[in-house]
Amino acid sequence: MKKIYYRIPMLMAAALTAVTCYIEKPFPDDEELMGEQLPAWKAGYLDIHHISTGRGDCTFMILPDGTTMMVDAGDLSPKGKTQEIMELVPDSRMTAGGWISLYAKKFLTDAGLQPDKLDYFLVTHFHDDHVGNPLNGGTSGKGYVKVGVSEVGSRMQVGKIVDRGWPYDSDCPNFDVFKNSMVMNYRAFLADRGTSMEGDPAERFVVGSNEQFALKYDKTTYPDFEIRNIYCNGDIWVPSSGKTENLIPEDASSSAMSDENIWSSVINVKYGKFSYHCGGDILNTWNIETRVAETIGQTDVYSCDHHANGTMVEAVLRATTPQVFVIPVWDYYHPQPPALKNMTDKTIYPDDRLIYPAGMLDSNRERLKNDGADQILQDGHIVIRVYEGGETFQVFVLNDRSIYYDVLHKSQILTSK
Repeated sequence: MKKIYYRIPMLMAAALTAVTCYIEKPFPDDEELMGEQLPAWKAGYLDIHHISTGRGDCTFMILPDGTTMMVDAGDLSPKGKTQEIMELVPDSRMTAGGWISLYAKKFLTDAGLQPDKLDYFLVTHFHDDHVGNPLNGGTSGKGYVKVGVSEVGSRMQVGKIVDRGWPYDSDCPNFDVFKNSMVMNYRAFLADRGTSMEGDPAERFVVGSNEQFALKYDKTTYPDFEIRNIYCNGDIWVPSSGKTENLIPEDASSSAMSDENIWSSVINVKYGKFSYHCGGDILNTWNIETRVAETIGQTDVYSCDHHANGTMVEAVLRATTPQVFVIPVWDYYHPQPPALKNMTDKTIYPDDRLIYPAGMLDSNRERLKNDGADQILQDGHIVIRVYEGGETFQVFVLNDRSIYYDVLHKSQILTSK
């Protein structure tokens, strides 16, 4: 049975407050038991799906003109992990990459778009919960294992792939990671991809660009939409100058320099007044997370950096004042109490906020019961639907234990800031 946490919002004294109820519901086993369905995307909507598989990060977006984009497709190996990890969801009949592809195809079909096509794919950094661990997949027969990104790439037609390393030479920070088995498997996938296309099979993330992930089909109708590349590989975009600044100190320690998380690619999605942050696993090493927050400013929906572990510091929250937090989580140790306490602390900023996890173990809720767990809402596939023009948006939570993806929870319609 899927445990369902509902938060029922009530307007009191012009402020949004909430009552939390806890109920259990069975999974729908056939179409007759399907619950409410997410209304199909239509032109003018921006849909941001945080896909829950229990194995890592994946964000899938349908942009206002029908351009499609995916960010990461994790498939970590639970073998040897000391912490409790979710079971693969909805079940173990397929790997995470298989379920991710099925999910994307379903919602592309509903939208009337080509069901097997992704225009853009961004790999934020090279960890298995973002790229996929070769131990989890099956061979392609072409020199690589289909897992995570490479599995999605083998099941769907992907246009442009962007990562922080291409072409993986020594001018890139932490370049030794490019030689490990996980990244070599991904690179073998790219090499095979390159045999059937013109030009390079990938390109490097360009800090400051708002053209690398541009709308492809009707850009003129949506002039207030952009995806801006904010940070990567130690460089941050400086809006006042239009140039970049390097944040790596001269005395940077070798341990910091070898931390793959801090080199993550960061994007900011803007649609009219609406703003969304996707920061991979950046940390606040050298104030990276704080500088990113100060650059993007007020943000309506904030996908928590590094699964809300060692991040979400006070300066970040004061700069961004999110209305909604999404926590990419699937194990016992995320989020960490200091991050969750900051996210729920109204002395940092007074506005109401909603907190959604893409996956949440019951034992994790129990662990965090004194640290703000009562403010964590329903887990599942977290969908942010931004309505035409970006003035308003709404959060839907879909059942991650069913291939029917019925709606378990939906927020009120919120006003973008």
